Amino acid sequence: PHKLIEIIRSISLSFGAIQLEDFRAPECFEIESELMKTLDIPIMHDDQHGTATVVLSALLSVAKRLNLDLSECAIGQIGLGAAGIGICNLILHYGAKKVFGSDIQKSAMNRLESIGGHAVSLSDLMKMSDIVIATTGVKNLIKPEMVKKGQVILALSNPEPEIEPEVAMAQGASFAVDGKSVNNVLGFPGIFKGALKAKAKKITKTMLIAAAQSLSEQASGSYLVPEPLNRSVHEHVTEAVYQAAKAENTNQSGSLYER
Repeated sequence: PHKLIEIIRSISLSFGAIQLEDFRAPECFEIESELMKTLDIPIMHDDQHGTATVVLSALLSVAKRLNLDLSECAIGQIGLGAAGIGICNLILHYGAKKVFGSDIQKSAMNRLESIGGHAVSLSDLMKMSDIVIATTGVKNLIKPEMVKKGQVILALSNPEPEIEPEVAMAQGASFAVDGKSVNNVLGFPGIFKGALKAKAKKITKTMLIAAAQSLSEQASGSYLVPEPLNRSVHEHVTEAVYQAAKAENTNQSGSLYER
């Protein structure tokens, strides 16, 4: 991590913003945090925050469709790596009051607790959660008998999800989707363009939530999120992020890690 931080700092003057991609947990947290402390351009680890933005947009769409209040739902996150922690961090900031998480690594469970979530076992998470999000990379981790009637299941590992959506629906889930449609490619182009347009020095959670809301508003028909190859989608996200950055005066303050 220290060598990476040194290299990225050394090239940073050549860039208006820097996207970090495919750095694993827990090293990714240190890399991003240190760069954000020392550089005055937007830095974003896409696996954390791009993924979280698109997942939140999908949750907003599900909430509208099923008439749910996300702040009152118990939300469970299976897998607390970069994506999982990023998702928990953003939905807590959005206003979710009950966020549970499960991971095989004790350090990951501790990290969840440190940001305001509740570490539980996989079986307890499945029993307690109204909405389940999984980002583990483990095929068929969620067994059919674990699905609670009426649950929302977002099994997002690609190419093979933790449970196939049709299996979850057959077990009584009210809604189920995999990671083929809920993908972070929808987030980062507009997020970065909006931050650059606003001359923001940081990308904040407020900006990410604005992006998520824009994506959800653009979803149509049975889709939770819009089509990523539609360029107007990214322009709408750009404008939403730009307006959010202006509103909170990001040039002077703000951080992805603020609560």
